[in-house]
Amino acid sequence: MSWNGTPVIDLDSHIVERADRFYRDYLDPAYHDAYQQLCDAIARQADAGSTYSLFGSRTSIVEPIEAGRPLGRRDTFGLTRRSAMEGGRTAFPPGRVDPLPPIRPEVSWDVKARLEDMDRALVDVNVLYPTHVSSYCALRDVGFENALYRAYHRWVADFCAHAPSRLKWTVVANMRDVPSGVAEIRHWANRDPNLVGIYISPQAPDGKLLDNPDLSPLYEVAQELDLPLLAHGGTARPPYGPGTFDLDGSWFLLHSFANPWAGMAALGALVGGGIFEMFPTLRVAIIETGGGWLPLALDRLDTHYLMSPGHVPNLKRLPREVLAEGRYFHAIDTWERSLPFCVQELGEDLWLFASDWPHGDTAWPESVHQVVTRPGLTERAKRKILSENALRLCPRLRG
Repeated sequence: MSWNGTPVIDLDSHIVERADRFYRDYLDPAYHDAYQQLCDAIARQADAGSTYSLFGSRTSIVEPIEAGRPLGRRDTFGLTRRSAMEGGRTAFPPGRVDPLPPIRPEVSWDVKARLEDMDRALVDVNVLYPTHVSSYCALRDVGFENALYRAYHRWVADFCAHAPSRLKWTVVANMRDVPSGVAEIRHWANRDPNLVGIYISPQAPDGKLLDNPDLSPLYEVAQELDLPLLAHGGTARPPYGPGTFDLDGSWFLLHSFANPWAGMAALGALVGGGIFEMFPTLRVAIIETGGGWLPLALDRLDTHYLMSPGHVPNLKRLPREVLAEGRYFHAIDTWERSLPFCVQELGEDLWLFASDWPHGDTAWPESVHQVVTRPGLTERAKRKILSENALRLCPRLRG
């Protein structure tokens, strides 16, 4: 574990949760009938060979959208599917030919297997996000949505309790039932020290951006409880982010650009909406959207602030100055060649190590190696990226 004595904190690792397998012993009794219907639907879709993955492993209970069309083809007759990114780890760095160890599915729910893989990757701490839970916003029954969030939180809290010094988790905030989201955050913040942050989507389920006043209670409780907001991207699933319906069902473009697009929208709304001014101690990170676009985005946001200040009445300074204040953090993809340039442009203090393990586009077990061997990074920058910045973002990681 660790790199040259520096602890490694992975700010983006995942549970690949199965609603039909994980929640039975954790769900509120009042929703057992709805839960059984959900399990039955998942089983039927699995029998039918569904390859969409929203509420379970390659299953869905909402009408899927096309997200697998190959570029250069028009009609695909429903036969194409989203890529599972089978060749993902051979692409980082490009041209990799050495055999890589397999990613074992059980790492998502077997603590021993997860810790073994963390050790292999030199990772000391995983900060866990769910894979599908935020898509429960697609349910028509908001009460059942909240019940599923509560069930997931109970399950993941028990999971992390098996290795509390190494496994931490994030509470999923209900962004369309904000009072319930606030209540759930309060409940767990006072109950479990392994909770280290609040998971939000870059855009709310009803299309609201993160500057919307309806979301202010989430920001208030985050500031009050000293928990960071962690805006985590997702591709072509509810809550649908920017770009989902604009890229003509092309997975190549959706997975390349939708997450960065969502990250730009989240950054612009938070900064341009004056969230950092209205909540003067709030800390925020944007996760799984890539990092190389951030210098470009700030150039454009700075310029448009100077050209059109009337469109951002709550913003009183350059966006670049907001980030320089030290309460904004940003996760990299470890394979990004632009990382040294990003550090040069925006400094060492905002970048976070994030592997996306065990998803198909992770570079595990070489993610740490990719960062620390990147030319142009100082030893101090490497230490900050691997853990020091994460500790400032999430003070509970120190415990």
